[in-house]
Amino acid sequence: MSSKVSIIVPLAGGPAQALRCFEGIAAQAEDPAHEIIVVDDASVGLDPLLSQLAGDVAVLRNDRRLGFAASARHGAAHARGEIIVVIRDAAVPARGWLAPLAAALNDGTVGLAASVTAGADAASQSPVATWAFAVRAAELHNVDLPAVSSQLVAGALSLSLAERGLRAVTVPGSCVAAPGTRTGGGRRPAGEDPELTVVIPTLDAASERVRACVAAVQGATDVAHEIVIIDNGAPPQGFASPVNAGLRAARAPYVVVMNDDVEPLSGWWPPLRAALDAGAAVSFPLTIDGPMRFDFPAWCFAMTNDSVEQFSHGPGEFFDPSLVLWYQDTDLLHRLREAGRPPVHAEASRIRHGLSETVGSDDPELSAWIRVQVAADRERFLGKYPGVAMNGHALAS
Repeated sequence: MSSKVSIIVPLAGGPAQALRCFEGIAAQAEDPAHEIIVVDDASVGLDPLLSQLAGDVAVLRNDRRLGFAASARHGAAHARGEIIVVIRDAAVPARGWLAPLAAALNDGTVGLAASVTAGADAASQSPVATWAFAVRAAELHNVDLPAVSSQLVAGALSLSLAERGLRAVTVPGSCVAAPGTRTGGGRRPAGEDPELTVVIPTLDAASERVRACVAAVQGATDVAHEIVIIDNGAPPQGFASPVNAGLRAARAPYVVVMNDDVEPLSGWWPPLRAALDAGAAVSFPLTIDGPMRFDFPAWCFAMTNDSVEQFSHGPGEFFDPSLVLWYQDTDLLHRLREAGRPPVHAEASRIRHGLSETVGSDDPELSAWIRVQVAADRERFLGKYPGVAMNGHALAS
């Protein structure tokens, strides 16, 4: 039977939410006939799940993370259906979700049909905020999916279709559950004290990279936690200043400093906490993809409040603010070694890291500033510790 509908599922997160999404899709009736196309957007930990789906779904893989819109375009390019249905962030379709969504496009004035969100109030049921939408393949090929973040795709696509005289509508009979279950049980009643504060400095708090990082923290953290995001991109203030600001704002007894290109994986927090409880001043996880530093990879590390106070450069300044962009980790490592308390590697804690994505930029002025600042920070560090042995940018072992 030929497929009338092609369901495209871009995936960048972990297997638990993806499995719930697939279970929801599998519960649909065979009518309308449909195919399922999964686009693995350079995720970590999905291979065992995707291997179980072989033969039932088509699996496409991106060599590097391209984002939701590009992944959806990749899937659409391989679709055979007359109707393209896109599910965002592995949301979970309810039983009977697909048929009314596809049927809504029988109205020639409708260009985009959007599922409603389970449990959401009527005022928030807008097609531009949907977790799943359907468009005709012919229309999608004419207007394309705009290169915007996942939650903006339906809205941007609706605008493009409106220019062609087509409406975007919500379909009450098509219901999808938002991927709120990916918060891993870590959400607690308002006012409860968090166990953990995660500090995330970024050059763009509105970026898809930050949203992916926050979603990964929520999905993999099973304790009460708060997330402090510091936007240091307007103008750029480097790394030391936003981290110091984030640590001053932290309320929890444990803190983690995390680059915005880090993806913590399931079970990441307990091993870091155990190392701290055993006496480590600083603990850090294993980076399972790409380069790994075993002395101190500062893209993700954990401390207690006592460690923050004991090893701060000065009052309210954990990192030396004169080291603006680089060498803060090298400076901290030197202080920890001098105190006889080097960072402890908690190997059972696993993360994924997009090395140097945090300080990467397509802006030529920002890139030039980064190059100049890295050189200046190196000069300041070497002036602070004359004669210290270096291996590239790192301390010699």
